[in-house]
Amino acid sequence: MSASDHDRKYWQYEYDVCARFIIPLLESWGVRPAGAAVLDVGCGEGGGLCAMHDGGGSCVGFDLEESRVQTALTLRGRRSIEFACGDMYAAEPPFGASQFDLVTLHDVFEHLDHKPAVIARLKKYLKPGGKLLIRFPPYYSAYGGHQQHLRTWFARLPYFHLVPFSGSLIIPRLAGEAPHIVAEVQKLGRLKMGMKAFERIAAEGGMRVEQRRAYIISPNHIRFGLRPVPAGPLAWIPLIGELACTGVIYLLSEG
Repeated sequence: MSASDHDRKYWQYEYDVCARFIIPLLESWGVRPAGAAVLDVGCGEGGGLCAMHDGGGSCVGFDLEESRVQTALTLRGRRSIEFACGDMYAAEPPFGASQFDLVTLHDVFEHLDHKPAVIARLKKYLKPGGKLLIRFPPYYSAYGGHQQHLRTWFARLPYFHLVPFSGSLIIPRLAGEAPHIVAEVQKLGRLKMGMKAFERIAAEGGMRVEQRRAYIISPNHIRFGLRPVPAGPLAWIPLIGELACTGVIYLLSEG
């Protein structure tokens, strides 16, 4: 299978975010990918996992979309990374018989239903002392509804997803929008994955926040030519942080 130019560019973006920002952040927190067994849940095109591999990790990953897994298999080159297609909700999820030093979810958790059950499943992947790294855009941030994927110009404006009835009445009536994009914006509006809500779900699932870092401009935005800007203490001011931070990264462990 050959990869399109778009796939290659997206793979490179995934790689760059992980190599330039995620791995150095992990290392500053005392977590070294070198020598670690790493699982990437929702691995996409595999760029981030390739960066983990190049950093010395022993890596596997899976994604729900077969086309993305096939792209990952193509673009991994000669790297010894195993990719699989599968659903973490399945009775026998991919790599379910294995345990890992580090399990990562990059811009995945906010999309998942049944989040307490997800935390319970992710815990089963962890070795004793293993770490869980989750990053996502908080729902109440400028593009937390992923409305940037819509075509209608005014629906793509910052914070439009927070306009009353935008998800239930306005967005579904826009002409020319892809139904699966509209459905995902509506789903995110139902789930509303903010930072406070995430920390509550993690704690109820028996996970402890070891480290956290929030950004006014997240590492994801390097694809727009922007540099990441950490939010600092502003991130943890109630409401203000939820609105201002476009990305947050959590490092969790059991206990």
